[in-house]
Amino acid sequence: MDTIRLEESQDVLVQTAAVIAAQRQFAQRLRQRTVPDPLTGLPVRSLLIDRLELALAAAGPDSGRLAVVCCNLDGITTLEELHGVAVADSARAEAAGRLVTAVRQGDVVARISAQTFVLLCPGIHSVEDAQGIAQRIDAAFDEPLHPRPDVDHKVRLSAGVALSGRASTPESLIASANEAMTQIRHERQGSGRHG
Repeated sequence: MDTIRLEESQDVLVQTAAVIAAQRQFAQRLRQRTVPDPLTGLPVRSLLIDRLELALAAAGPDSGRLAVVCCNLDGITTLEELHGVAVADSARAEAAGRLVTAVRQGDVVARISAQTFVLLCPGIHSVEDAQGIAQRIDAAFDEPLHPRPDVDHKVRLSAGVALSGRASTPESLIASANEAMTQIRHERQGSGRHG
């Protein structure tokens, strides 16, 4: 009987250890989802998805639609090639600050890749509202970035906008805005304006 109890105790210990390990892995994944981008302090993609889900759930006929704006900093790669990663990262951080300043209170700016930012803008009542936001963020990059006292670097912002509909999901909105942004970048490259 003692042997059976011992084996049962070992099974319980093994099961308990497995549960604890699973809980730790879950907690670590949850922390990773909630930790902001270390360079800019902005939300990362997983946080953006969470906020988009909440905003889509709260959206109604009176509150307007959601605009998702996908922005790429054209010209950062050139800066990195000329001056290195640290200077390029400083420029990315400065660009993030400009985006945060350019949007309205209540809008969300997230960084989803090295030079791609996504803006979540609720309460959009017309295409003109969305275009106004896109123009404001574009104007925020009229002046060159100053990643270092002796370096000025002009970047061009490519911004694609998607407006929510009844069947919108966070992923579909981001994909649509990204597709619009990519199209703008290709048009610029085709016309020789690389930014």
